Amino acid sequence: MLKVIKEKISSGMGRDVVWTFSIQILIMLCSFAINKLLANRLSIDDFGQYNVIKRSVQVLSFVMLAGVGIALPRYIPLYRNSNPPRRIAPLLSASIIYVIGVSLVVFIVSVLFSTQMEDVIIGQSGNMNLLLVALTYAFILALAQYVFAYYRGIGHFKWFNGSQLAMQLAIIVPLVLLPVLTVSRVFVWWLGITVVLVAFFGWKIIYRGVWRDECGERIHMQQNPVKKIISPLTPPSSLYENLRTIIRYSSGRLVADFFQFSLAAFPLIYISNTQGLETTAWFSVGIFFVTMVTPVFSFMGIILLPYVSQSIARHEMAAANRLIRRLALSYVGASLFITAVFLIFTEFLTTLLFAREYLVATDLTRIMVLSILPQALYMLYRNTIDAVSVIPYNAIILGVCILAMVVSFSLSTTLTQFAYSYLGVSILQGLLSWLTWQVLKTKHMANS
Repeated sequence: MLKVIKEKISSGMGRDVVWTFSIQILIMLCSFAINKLLANRLSIDDFGQYNVIKRSVQVLSFVMLAGVGIALPRYIPLYRNSNPPRRIAPLLSASIIYVIGVSLVVFIVSVLFSTQMEDVIIGQSGNMNLLLVALTYAFILALAQYVFAYYRGIGHFKWFNGSQLAMQLAIIVPLVLLPVLTVSRVFVWWLGITVVLVAFFGWKIIYRGVWRDECGERIHMQQNPVKKIISPLTPPSSLYENLRTIIRYSSGRLVADFFQFSLAAFPLIYISNTQGLETTAWFSVGIFFVTMVTPVFSFMGIILLPYVSQSIARHEMAAANRLIRRLALSYVGASLFITAVFLIFTEFLTTLLFAREYLVATDLTRIMVLSILPQALYMLYRNTIDAVSVIPYNAIILGVCILAMVVSFSLSTTLTQFAYSYLGVSILQGLLSWLTWQVLKTKHMANS
């Protein structure tokens, strides 16, 4: 396995992986800086409301994106590498129409039921302006993810990572320069900055993905008539055909993404409505520690598990299973080490990443960081499950976990009980993914 990893790193794809990993570390450090600045400059209640809005906006933006963030990186390479190549302009147009259509539905529903949605999305009633800012910011973030997905699809990972890092660095600026910070002021400034950056980085889609796809190729063929015979482009497919393709592929992923982000957003939304914003701020400390490390395990899966998919495609399930066992041991070891560090240095890290006022959440945090191990295992097995089955088992698993979280939270009355409920759901998530993999593995090994 080490030989395979070394070969991957020395390849062009390996360089992209190293570049991506390095930029993701910088983005994580930016997230630490943002969290530290807001925890120190906002009141505890405002920081609690900020976390409610941030998690709600994440859920809304992925609903508005409607699975296109996964569809474009899949279909753009398929279109460009088909024989003969297919134009991607209709695909890009259909994707943005789909995103705008879903976003309009979200906007209309949120405005029609604004009284209920204010409590859910912004953790405060009677503030329609902040609700509209949150909805608009969610839409702009969906467009940003659309841009990122395009860069991934065409294989420009430096642009993909650079655009994300630029946005993270840019939103730090107002947190440092503004003399007074409020929750509404933070999101208004972030909205304006993100609009400008999405417009800047989005120009490449219009120029390279649409204009040059339609016009540039014609000029290129006139200058290189031989290549017109060798590799002509197919006639552009209809917008309706591409829209059907995007909707058919993205719909199942939309459900899974919604459930995934809801697992992080629901606890804060529920607690803000039942316990208040100050309590929400305490609980957000534990969630931050868990969610700041689980993306590392997800990224490791992206790097290593293509080998598993290759083994499965070749009907080499025994080899794939051996690698999964080794990865599982690595994930367990890394998770236990990180958890131990968090348990030992909880107070120091809370003071470092938040402020001394948040040390009251120490006991909650120590309960919740135990969720890192089962969530890491889920990050491992979800990739293997998708590799061996077209049935959306991950969406089913996440749906069961959301239901369990709603029930357990409704039966809880104290923060400690909420923390144990969060831990219990995480254990269920990891256990269900492991059991699903065992069943699918056994089935495929029997058929091979």
